[in-house]
Amino acid sequence: MSTEKLTELQIKQLANKTHRQAVRRKITTTLVTIIIYTLVVIVFLTPLIYVFGNSVRNSQAIWDNAFPVSWKTFIPYEGVIVENYLKSLGLTGEGQYQGMDISRNLWISLSSSVLVVCSSLIFNTAAAYFFGRLKFPGKKYLLIYVLATMMIPQQVVIIPLYLVVDQMGLINNFWALVVPWYASPFIVFLLTQFMSDLPYEFDEAAIMDGANQWQILWKVVLPNILPGLITVSLMEFQFIWNEYYWPLVAVNTAKLFPVQVAIASQFTEQGPNWGVVFAAMVLASAPVIILFLFMQRYFFESTAMSGVKG
Repeated sequence: MSTEKLTELQIKQLANKTHRQAVRRKITTTLVTIIIYTLVVIVFLTPLIYVFGNSVRNSQAIWDNAFPVSWKTFIPYEGVIVENYLKSLGLTGEGQYQGMDISRNLWISLSSSVLVVCSSLIFNTAAAYFFGRLKFPGKKYLLIYVLATMMIPQQVVIIPLYLVVDQMGLINNFWALVVPWYASPFIVFLLTQFMSDLPYEFDEAAIMDGANQWQILWKVVLPNILPGLITVSLMEFQFIWNEYYWPLVAVNTAKLFPVQVAIASQFTEQGPNWGVVFAAMVLASAPVIILFLFMQRYFFESTAMSGVKG
C-alpha cells in the first residue's frame, strides 16, 4: 500500500515538474520572441526616426547633437523647424537659390514609376500567361533562358543599354526613365508562379463555355491572382522609385532628375544643408510607405496564396 502511495506521489511530482518545465519553456520562448521582435523594430525604425527628427532641425543643431549618440540625436528637443520642408519644395527664396524643388522631382519619380508599373503589368502578365498557363515544347528551357538574365548585374549591361537608348534618341529624355523597364524577368517569374498555382480545370471549364485565350486571361486568371498582381506592382513601383544608377547615367538635366538623384545632387563641395536634405528624404520616403500601408493586405494575401515552385 505504501509503495502504491509512493508511486502515486512520484507521479504527481513528475507531472508537476513537467508542467513547471513546460511553463518555463513557454515563458522563455515568449521573452526571446519579444526581444527579437523588439530588436528588429529598433533596427528598422531607428533610421526613420533619425531622418524625421533631423528634418526639422538646422544643420548646426544636427551636428551639435550628433555625438555622443543619445536621445538628443534623434529627438528635436530644442524646437521644430518646418521651414526645411518648404525649402526642399522650393517654396522659399533660399530653397530656390540652392536649386531645390523636390516637388518637381517627386512628380518625375511618380509619373515614371506609374508608367513602368502599367506597362510592366501588360507585358509581364502576357509573358507569365504564356509560361504559366500554355503548354508547348521547350517551355521549360525558354523560361530558364529568360530567368538567367536575372543573374546578370545591372552594371554589366549599363553600357549596351545606354547605347540602345541613345540610338532611340531618348538619352536626357523623360522616356529614358521608362522604356528600359517595360519588361522584367523577375516579375515574369513571380507572375508565372501565381498563374501556375491555379487549377487548370478553370481553363477547361472556360473553354467549354466558348472562351478564347484572351477571355480566359482577362475573366478567369487575372481575377484569381489579383493579390499577386498588386504585390508585383508594389515591388516594381518601389524598384523604379528607388532607382538611382540608371537615371544618373541616362539624364543630366536637373529638371528630369528623379527624386533620389535630386537628393544626391545636393552633396556638393560646399556640403549640403542637412536639415533640408533630411526633409527631402522624408518626402521621398512617404509615398512608398503610404502605398504599402494601404496595400499590405494584398501583399500578405499573395504570400499565403502562392509559393515558389520548382
